[in-house]
Amino acid sequence: MAFVSDVIQRTTRVLPGTHHSHWLLRLPLAFVLLQYGFDKFPLSADVAAGWGLPLSLWAMAGVAEILAGAALIIGGALRTRMGDHVTRLAGAAAAVIVVGVLIVAYWAPPIDILLFNQFHILLICAGLYLALGAHERLRQEG
Repeated sequence: MAFVSDVIQRTTRVLPGTHHSHWLLRLPLAFVLLQYGFDKFPLSADVAAGWGLPLSLWAMAGVAEILAGAALIIGGALRTRMGDHVTRLAGAAAAVIVVGVLIVAYWAPPIDILLFNQFHILLICAGLYLALGAHERLRQEG
């Protein structure tokens, strides 16, 4: 067991610092939100009606997706307490937005959501991870 511990310690010393690793989670989530947000524009009442939503809610969803995606990037660029707050708010917003997408577009029994909507589950988990303070912990390490 001491050998394994020694190998882990030596490997940890050799590996580069991971204080920028939050970007590996932050950027894909931001790009997905930005893509889906910008895809809603120009606004179309027919497209909104196709999803069973009023145009005003469709527009709010698009704006919220764009703002959350931009806030994820801005929050990561700000290495201050304000960046932590922006990241937490954006992560929570991302999780709420994706839950809304699941409810509106992919509603199914919970077991079916878990089995067939892994992409959305991962987006929710990424948003919650960032909302629960991952950026704060990384800022303290780096």
